[in-house]
Amino acid sequence: MKKQAARLAEARTNYEELSAIYASQKRQWEESVDELAGFVADAKSKLLAAETELRSAGLFYYGSNPSTKKLPFGLGVRVSQTLFYDANTAFQWATEHNMALSLDKPAFEKIAKVSAPDFVTVEEVISVTLPSDSAKLLQE
Repeated sequence: MKKQAARLAEARTNYEELSAIYASQKRQWEESVDELAGFVADAKSKLLAAETELRSAGLFYYGSNPSTKKLPFGLGVRVSQTLFYDANTAFQWATEHNMALSLDKPAFEKIAKVSAPDFVTVEEVISVTLPSDSAKLLQE
């Protein structure tokens, strides 16, 4: 057991020394890229704002031209349906219709999209898709 205890002590010492070196170098690296990380965060914030602004413009454009879902600059329009309902009421409905012991949300929503029970509200949600290819943003 003396051998195993000595191996464990050596392994712990080695681990602690390497962990300390790793933590020190990681801290130094993080400090060296701190300014760059700020630039990246700022660029991401501007990117998200530009995407939001372009989506809003796309929604406005689609609102005045609802006949086309292909918009200028590679934008597209996606129209989907969203269901709004109380989960407890839906569970009671599912139980009454022998659907399950717990609400199978995908199955329930599939049925509700075809024939919505009284407690379900179906709303169309329009979203604008952006091209992943930035070159398309520069074309009309």
